[in-house]
Amino acid sequence: MKVRISLLAAVVVAAGAVPLAASGASATPENAASWQPESATYGVSQPVATSVTMDDGVSISVEVVYPTDPTTGARAAGDFPVLLTQNPYGTGHGDPTAAGDYFVQRGYIYVASAVRGTGSSGGQVSWFGSRQGEDGAALVNWAAHSLAGSDGRVGLDGCSYLGVDQWFTAAAVGHDSALKEISPFCTDSNFYDDLTADGGIPTPFVAGIGHAEPRGPQDDPSTDPQSVTIAQEATGGADSYDNAYWQSLDVQKLMQQIVGNGVPALSEAGWNDLFPGGDLGDYVAAQNAYFHRPLTAPITANEPVTGRYQAIVGPWTHGENVNGTVLENVRLEWFDTWLKGEHTGMTDTSTPLHLFENTASQWVDTAAWPPSPSAQTYYLGSGGSLSSSRSASAGNGTLSWAAASSTNSLTYTTEPLTSSAVLDGPSDLTVYAASTATDVELSATLNVVAPDGTVVKQADGVLLGSQRALDPVQSWYGTGGTLLDPAHPFTQASAQPIVPGRTTRYDVSMLANFTLIPAGDRIQVVVTSQTPANFHSPLTPTPQESANLANGVYTVGYGGFTPSALNLPLASSTQFTASPTDWGPSS
Repeated sequence: MKVRISLLAAVVVAAGAVPLAASGASATPENAASWQPESATYGVSQPVATSVTMDDGVSISVEVVYPTDPTTGARAAGDFPVLLTQNPYGTGHGDPTAAGDYFVQRGYIYVASAVRGTGSSGGQVSWFGSRQGEDGAALVNWAAHSLAGSDGRVGLDGCSYLGVDQWFTAAAVGHDSALKEISPFCTDSNFYDDLTADGGIPTPFVAGIGHAEPRGPQDDPSTDPQSVTIAQEATGGADSYDNAYWQSLDVQKLMQQIVGNGVPALSEAGWNDLFPGGDLGDYVAAQNAYFHRPLTAPITANEPVTGRYQAIVGPWTHGENVNGTVLENVRLEWFDTWLKGEHTGMTDTSTPLHLFENTASQWVDTAAWPPSPSAQTYYLGSGGSLSSSRSASAGNGTLSWAAASSTNSLTYTTEPLTSSAVLDGPSDLTVYAASTATDVELSATLNVVAPDGTVVKQADGVLLGSQRALDPVQSWYGTGGTLLDPAHPFTQASAQPIVPGRTTRYDVSMLANFTLIPAGDRIQVVVTSQTPANFHSPLTPTPQESANLANGVYTVGYGGFTPSALNLPLASSTQFTASPTDWGPSS
């Protein structure tokens, strides 16, 4: 196959605790022993090029690869299930990546389509959305009923953009379709919050993808929907806010349709991905949709879950190890379960969330996310202290927004931990600060400092002060009502002006992680007025945002009525035990 699996990373570079079940493997012990990945039985044909016409007359180009008789090279006899991937980077014959060969050799037909407006496909390119989902649904129908050699059962495969498109297709296929499973790897949940903007400040992400896409014969880059979105982000137009357009692309909001259509999903992401742990929101929304709970509410340990919706988060960068042996075998087991009807036992689990516990270097199976409600508050204090005692934190610090300033960061560090703990979820930094400017940019980096002084980053986050409005319904809280994941609307209507000189509260959401912090290590938070060089995503403030931020000086308050604080999800390390299943390499 000629499918590009992991271009998004290259594009960005260019531009009290609840115990967990210890035995929640992907399969029951009996089935795990009986199901094994089969060896390669078939050869792989040369790609067969064809096209499929959509309901609006647009022609979508596809390539088909068939299993072959390894002796004669002829197409293998019989019918096979189909795996479909939708690729915005073209199906050019110069691409050496052979993402589907492993599955073709084990009895699957593999089909790669060029997303409309890209490669040889007609139409105008857009940034995901319902039209691409409708195209995907039409391709599923074609693959099931018109493609020679198909047995009528179709699944979706692919990583990155090729993973995300699967969610939209699954939402569009309707009930009782030929689509029997999806496996969206290297995927994300909420495009505005996660990738398009960070803390209300735009990123160059969508523009970077646009540069990597080979435009189709009918696409006009000056007018297509994706280009219009890029222009509005850059100028502070409607799409620079979390408006109805971005809400329509929020995968979490698609889950009721996906679950209602009866399509199971296995997702994957990495702790070092473009958006670390990006599929966790998908997992939460899918489980909640299945059991008719609020879509974005955290899943607690006493709530039911289903093995139809599983997620893997490993210690990986974007696309890393996706086509390695372990994850190929995991996907094969998933495909064999839903497309070949094999009794693999993969869905017989009460713990369908598979997390790599960093530092501990072990896989943990759980159902809940976050796994534990336990929370700890540390107060920022004078002299760089970070203490659980609020009374010891009186004073203030000063930050300057000027990029060349030597005072654009403040660092706070705890004493060494007396016992080990596990950081198991998203974190919050609440900052009380006054500004001399009409807007504020605050970023936070969460670190762990080893006894030898080694600093390891765990999470980060940023917030545009004018977008500080807090949605208490969507926010997540730990024990004692501790704010752990502040949710902000990021709409044009929710923007609140900054009054220079007035002390104001800002809640910075930091990304989730799952990491063992050994006794003797220290927890550290670094507060900066601009994102540091190791921030997980570059930012491109609009011209108006930059003007409002220029030359701002912030006074950060400690103690009294301005108790700036770090809120962490910290669970006992004894609550987590190793999974009996290897879900992927440790690097």
